[in-house]
Amino acid sequence: MSDDTPCLVDYDTAQALLTSALQTLLHDRVDALPPLQACGRVLAEDVQARSPRPEVDISAMDGYAFRAGEMQQAGGAGLPVRGYVAAGTRPAPLVAGAACEILTGARIPNGADCVVARERTAVVGGRVVLAEGISARTGANIRWAGEEFEVGQCLLKRGTPLDWRHVPLLLDQGKTAVRVYRPLNVSVLANGAEFGCQAEDGRIELNTHMLEAMLRRETVHVTKQTSASDSPDELESALRRCLEQADVVVTTGGISVGQTDHVLPVLQRMGAGRLFRRVRMRPGKPMTVMRLGRTVVFCLPGNPGAAALCAQLFVVPFLAAMSGCAAQLQPRVPVMGRSDFAYAPPPDATCFLPVSVTGEGEETRFSLVPSVGASDIQCLTRASGVMRVDAGRAVQAGDRAELMLFSRLSM
Repeated sequence: MSDDTPCLVDYDTAQALLTSALQTLLHDRVDALPPLQACGRVLAEDVQARSPRPEVDISAMDGYAFRAGEMQQAGGAGLPVRGYVAAGTRPAPLVAGAACEILTGARIPNGADCVVARERTAVVGGRVVLAEGISARTGANIRWAGEEFEVGQCLLKRGTPLDWRHVPLLLDQGKTAVRVYRPLNVSVLANGAEFGCQAEDGRIELNTHMLEAMLRRETVHVTKQTSASDSPDELESALRRCLEQADVVVTTGGISVGQTDHVLPVLQRMGAGRLFRRVRMRPGKPMTVMRLGRTVVFCLPGNPGAAALCAQLFVVPFLAAMSGCAAQLQPRVPVMGRSDFAYAPPPDATCFLPVSVTGEGEETRFSLVPSVGASDIQCLTRASGVMRVDAGRAVQAGDRAELMLFSRLSM
């Protein structure tokens, strides 16, 4: 695909294009695993109850089962004990005018409507008598069929991260296998001769470490590498290594128009198509997304501040959706508040300003964090997130505004 004419899109269009690409990738990223093996994965289906819980009326404790009305009528004389019911047995109907001994989890015999704990009774001459101050109450200490959930009730929603709590629930419903999303493999690649140990004016490579810390989680495995060269051939070799092992590739740097900016031409030479080229946003305008087969390649700017912002706004929500942690691709729900400052954005770019937050609710205030530009990494430690300011829409002090909090991949 030719890149002679830059495909410059606005921020919302870029998100829509990514959403469209996502839908073509999700359906084949699903495994069916036993509940124990599925722990740590994300559900790819809703799970409905196949049977109620409890399936039948059962005793909530060890004690005696009887008809509450008959015990009330018997008073201090109590009721004769006739029978014994343990969990796993199917009891005969309760004898009229009698009680039966029952254990926790045992099925309530037909006719009984009350259970009293053994320690609140006494057995005298073969008859069970309630302790002083204890009364017989219809329904007491009985777990009724379906009181936890009924057949057809949704027990777990698609997108639920599974852990130990969900294993007994799935097994209780006879689920020998559950559909879950596969973990994602993400490769992060930085490129540039300045990162080489022999560089005359060397630089410490920061972005791959920052992005690994931001993106990794139980369902996302991150590997990183650096192509410390300005050679297109060496860059292609590094990209091919990334593509061999990754579902998603993230590059940083090398996407502007300089003589050593080879990422996009090399990807095109490898057969990648362009989803979009550059975004009307500040910082991060060079942000580009390519696709090679079923692999999406996020090409981020090299400046750490811009790379971090683009990763937060595009890569994090994409990975969250692709790993099943979010129902759809969108940045996390914004925090609403009021701006403590005025800002006049350019007419052609959505701006994302680093801000700190004070107060809460209607009194939440956003204060601008000073920054020296897209390479500033200190301002990231002082900011809670970024405030979105749409193109051409000036913000005055006291205006309502929205904040997107910084986060690792946690949707």
